[in-house]
Amino acid sequence: MMKHEDRNETIQQAAEEILTEEVLVEEQMIQVYELVPVRGAMDSDMEQIVDMTDQFSRTMDPVLRMYNAAMCAASARLEIIEDEFQYRRQRCPIHHIDTRLKSAKSILGKLEKKDLDLTLSAACNNIYDIAGIRVVCSYIKDVYLIRDRLLAQDDIYIMDIKDYIAEPKKNGYRSLHMIIRIPVYFMNKKQMVPVELQLRTMAMDLWASLEHDIKYKSLYQGVAADFTDELKECSRLIYEAEERLEVLNRLLEE
Repeated sequence: MMKHEDRNETIQQAAEEILTEEVLVEEQMIQVYELVPVRGAMDSDMEQIVDMTDQFSRTMDPVLRMYNAAMCAASARLEIIEDEFQYRRQRCPIHHIDTRLKSAKSILGKLEKKDLDLTLSAACNNIYDIAGIRVVCSYIKDVYLIRDRLLAQDDIYIMDIKDYIAEPKKNGYRSLHMIIRIPVYFMNKKQMVPVELQLRTMAMDLWASLEHDIKYKSLYQGVAADFTDELKECSRLIYEAEERLEVLNRLLEE
C-alpha cells in the first residue's frame, strides 16, 4: 500500500502539473480585454462595429498592432539566422522573406467562413494566420534547416507543423507550414501571439504564384476547364528538377 506521505506527495505533484498546464493555456490565450480601449469591445459583434468606422478602427487597431509586433519579432529571429551565416561566410539558407498582416475585413470573412462568433476574442484565439511570414529558400534542405533552428528556440511554442513538401496537397502544392506562438510584450503585458510561417523553395514559390494566377484567371474568365492534373504534373517535374539541382549543390559544398 502507498504510504500517507507518498500519497500526499503524489497528489501535490499532480496538482502542480495541472496548475502548470493551466498557466500554459492561459499564457497561450490572447487576452483581448487587455488591448482594446473601448470597454466590452471584445464581445461586440464585428459586423455591427464595421458599420461604425471610427469605433472599429479604435477597437481593431491595437489588436493588429500586437500581431504586427509578433510578425516583426518572428522576422527578427529569421534575420538573426541570416546574419549568423553571413558572419560565418557561409551560403545563407534564406533567399528572402515576405510578411503579410490580414486586414480587418479579411479576418471578418474568415470568422464567417469558419462559422465562429464575430468577436475579437474569437478571431484572436481561433484564426492563427492573422500574421503571416513566407520564408523562401534556395534548396529543399534549407527549408528543414530553418525549421530546425526555430524548433531549437525554447521560448517559441510550436502549435502545428504541416509538411506539404513530403506530402503535397492534391493539386501539387508544396510548402512547410508552421504555426508558432512567439512572446510579445505589448501594452505592458506578455502575450504569446500566433504567427503562421510558410517555408518553401524558390521553385515552390514560383509554382504557387503561377497556380494562383491561373486559377484566378480561369474563374474570372469563366473557363470551365480543370487544370488540376496539369498543375500537379508541373509540380512533380519542378520537384524532380529541384532534387537533381540539390545533388549538384551538395557535390560543390562537400
